[in-house]
Amino acid sequence: MKQQLSELQAYQPGLSPRQLKEKYGIDGEMVKLASNENLYGPSPKVKEAIKNNLDELFYYPEVKQFEVKETLSTFLNVKKEQIFFGSGLDEVIMIISRTVLEPGDEILTSDMTFGQYKHHAIIESAQVKTTPLKDGYFDLDAMYEQITDKTKLIWICNPNNPTGTYLSHDAIESFIKKVPDDIIVLIDEAYIEFAVADDIPNSLELLSKYNQVVVLRTLSKAYGLASQRIGYAIANESLLDQLDIVRLPFNVTSLSAVAADAAIKDQTYLKEMTQKNRQEIEKFLNASFKEHIYDSQTNFIYVNTEEPQVLYDYLIKEGFITRPFPNGVRITMGFSEHNDKMLKVLETFFETHNS
Repeated sequence: MKQQLSELQAYQPGLSPRQLKEKYGIDGEMVKLASNENLYGPSPKVKEAIKNNLDELFYYPEVKQFEVKETLSTFLNVKKEQIFFGSGLDEVIMIISRTVLEPGDEILTSDMTFGQYKHHAIIESAQVKTTPLKDGYFDLDAMYEQITDKTKLIWICNPNNPTGTYLSHDAIESFIKKVPDDIIVLIDEAYIEFAVADDIPNSLELLSKYNQVVVLRTLSKAYGLASQRIGYAIANESLLDQLDIVRLPFNVTSLSAVAADAAIKDQTYLKEMTQKNRQEIEKFLNASFKEHIYDSQTNFIYVNTEEPQVLYDYLIKEGFITRPFPNGVRITMGFSEHNDKMLKVLETFFETHNS
């Protein structure tokens, strides 16, 4: 087997609510707020569309996802030929890495961001160079200093997972202008539908100005389709032609494409869900412990603490499943009643712990 696999581990999804209740001896309800899922779920029109397409499950899916690609290209005002679908963004990241990277190449990203960029680079025998976050934000100046003639891919998660922070349009464009045009700059916007800041990048404008830019988005988060596994890249056509060579046949299921098409068409529902999310986020950004939280533009908050495992265990015992990191805990927004209880729990924690 590949020697570099010894550096990696298979993805660990975390224990289920049942397993955690057994481990900690908890009898009450466990609320899962660990995976940044949209607890409100998808539009009712998605469920209706899936039901209406259950009689052709014996057919292989359309390779090019024609209908949803047409819907998305109209919605985003880009050409259909600029859209590439994958089985979630995880697969899109894997396909891009497999297409571009050769042994000895380098990727560049942050040391605290979505782990799949690093994971697939290592599998392809590429080198991973990272820079620390600066106050929770990608440090583009530090990243630029790390560019070499071996750099092939630069990954920017914006808004960033797990911190929820974002880079402005001007910041990203100023960075791209300096990057050699043979280096692909990938802007992962998995959470972009939740963002409300005035200076959130217009990534499609950047895409039209710089051929090296690739924009990644997903329907797993705001659209509530995590189980359907559908994400997409928007890029120049020459790159996507190469990705098509690497892509597995029939990688996006028929029902996933149907669900995505219905979800994109129901922007009224999406707006309602993202507005509800923002109302809940604001509760935390104005809480008594707000100095421990980054200004999130996503559907989660990142709670800074010197005792992340202590906080994680504390929340488990209060009935909340979250995701610990080396210097904090990421908490997905739940329903309003979940969030109100979480506020009280966090207030008590910070009143009683010096972290």
